[in-house]
Amino acid sequence: MLVSVVTQIKKVLEQEAGYLRLRTSEGDIGIMPNHAPLVAELSAGKMEIESPSKDRRDVYFLTGGFLEISNNQATIIADEIFPLDEINIENEQLELEKLRKELELDLPEEEKQKIQKRIKISSAMIDAKTN
Repeated sequence: MLVSVVTQIKKVLEQEAGYLRLRTSEGDIGIMPNHAPLVAELSAGKMEIESPSKDRRDVYFLTGGFLEISNNQATIIADEIFPLDEINIENEQLELEKLRKELELDLPEEEKQKIQKRIKISSAMIDAKTN
């Protein structure tokens, strides 16, 4: 099956896959070639793409987005995507500390919601990198 990942800015990758695993808002899902049509909201988490010959597995981190599967093609519209090996746990832990301190400030509710979303993403990055 063909896996394509796009962001608002550009197409990030396109490759053949024998297996795709990622996190939806309902939980983790594994997708093999000829999967039934599906549309799903993606949550922050790991995305693994295994080559058809099973000799390579590329691992990324998605901050969220949407997945559409049809006609043996998986299209992922990602908010953001990072190769997992580029995530620095120490930097994310420092970011978490900073965000938690910001959350203690007297801020408008809308700003607090943005900070909570960033906390959730940083926590998911640390989890993805360590598990």
